[in-house]
Amino acid sequence: MSTNIHISAEREVQVIKTGKVSKQTIYFGEWQTPTDVTYQIMAAEDKVQAYKDWVLSISEDVEEPVYAEDDIFQEDEPIGTETYNSGKEHVAKLDAWLKEALEEGYDIEFYAW
Repeated sequence: MSTNIHISAEREVQVIKTGKVSKQTIYFGEWQTPTDVTYQIMAAEDKVQAYKDWVLSISEDVEEPVYAEDDIFQEDEPIGTETYNSGKEHVAKLDAWLKEALEEGYDIEFYAW
């Protein structure tokens, strides 16, 4: 069983009606990391950048066929291609998640589990 990196964000909130203070936690859908990579990320000064660097290091551009809009079953020849990179997309989602979490008052946390 490998030890994976996990990314969460936590903040304290107060319920106006009751005055009760509690913690709210949200989670990012990170990729599964090998144990040695997890420990490298946890040891890094900038864990976010270390995680992004790892994601991009194992990702590559892939040419995917593009079909006409009315060819819903993709039975005809493609009308072109587009480049897709799952790592770049994942990093963009992480950046958006981090931006929103920080704007909403969350503290970002990395942990190994």
